[in-house]
Parts: sequence; C-alpha cells; structure tokens
Amino acid sequence: MMTMPSRQRGLSLISWMVVLIVVVILGTAAFRMVPAYMEYNTVATTLRTTLQDNKAAMMSPNEIRAAIAKRFLVNQVKVITPDDVVIVKEGPVVKASIDYEVREPMFYNVSIIMTFKEEFSKDVRQ
Repeated sequence: MMTMPSRQRGLSLISWMVVLIVVVILGTAAFRMVPAYMEYNTVATTLRTTLQDNKAAMMSPNEIRAAIAKRFLVNQVKVITPDDVVIVKEGPVVKASIDYEVREPMFYNVSIIMTFKEEFSKDVRQ
C-alpha cells in the first residue's frame, strides 16, 4: 500500500499577517529615509561642483561659502546652511566637510536617525 505525500500548504493567516507587518514597517522606514538621502546627494553634489570650479583656488573660505549658499538656494537645500560647512584651505588643498544628522519620526516614540559625515577636497594645483 502506497501513501501519498501530504500536499504543501501556503502560509497560514497569522504568518501572512506577520509578513505584512514586517513589509509595512520596512516600507515606512524606506519612505521616511529616501528624501533625506536625496537631499544629502544634492548637498554632496553641490560641494563637489563648487570645489571643482577653477575659481575656487582663488577664493577665500567666505567666498566659497557664498557660492555654496547660492547653489543651496537654487537646489532648495534646507537641511543645513552654508555656515554648517567647514571650509579649510591648507596650502594648495581646499577642504570642505559636512557633519549633520536627520531625525525622521516613524510612529509613536520611534524615530529614524541618519548621520551624514563626509569631507570633500580639491587640490588647486590640478
């Protein structure tokens, strides 16, 4: 006598609810995080292009900061101000660094904290 193997069954209702809850939480986190990363990308691109400008070698840190302020205004960057950008000229090298964090509420008392820290440099001899 041969017995038939039992048929495979899908997820139970409770398992589907658990999967759905996990997907909703991860989706909400991604939905909250994407704008912060997009704005960081705009800030990073602004700093790179400002330092790549050939005039940056001749500019003082305050003039570089003013150029950054104009680009932040055009790109509607509101997460940091040009005064938050640390600009240092060390001989032929111009360095600009940013260090900030963004807090986005998820639900109740749970928040997502994203930290952005990067240094951009340009050797003016190139």
